[in-house]
Amino acid sequence: MTDLLTNTLLVFSLFIAVTTLVRAMNSKPPVINLGDSQNYRFPTGSYTLTEGFKQSLRKYALPLIEQTVRCYGIDTIELIGHTDGTPAGGTSNLDRSLSSTKGSKTLSGYTAGSNADLGLLRALAVKNELNSLLSDQQNRISFRVLSGANLIGKDGTLSPARNANDLSRRRIEIRFFRMNEAPFLPKCT
Repeated sequence: MTDLLTNTLLVFSLFIAVTTLVRAMNSKPPVINLGDSQNYRFPTGSYTLTEGFKQSLRKYALPLIEQTVRCYGIDTIELIGHTDGTPAGGTSNLDRSLSSTKGSKTLSGYTAGSNADLGLLRALAVKNELNSLLSDQQNRISFRVLSGANLIGKDGTLSPARNANDLSRRRIEIRFFRMNEAPFLPKCT
């Protein structure tokens, strides 16, 4: 009877250990939203980072990003630029000019002809700034830069905006991925 109880306890303990390990290996890194606020504000129709934006990125977002990269073994950061529904009139030059930004540390001379263009340029501006701020060890991080334009609501669903100035829709979303398929146990809780 004692052997049966001991074996049952051993199997139960092993089950709990394996379940805990699997849950830890499948934990998801957080999504960081840099919502349009006093800290993270682009001038209307612009993709230029203000000095205040850069300082807030360095002071508040960078520590969270570095911790997430370290804790979850992140090798890819995705930046998604979202805009409101205010029409962005103009003629875009991105199709002709954007391919030359691959090695460029600064963005200038681009014209956003749509909210999709503006979201992409804003995400690229944040990528360039983060790339310069991340430590050498973390510079091995790949970036994916996307635009959600004015089509994706804060809940992640398709939700086209009205043609209006809507502070709640403007944001840069930072998502984290491990493209390396090797098992990784998160180092932080």
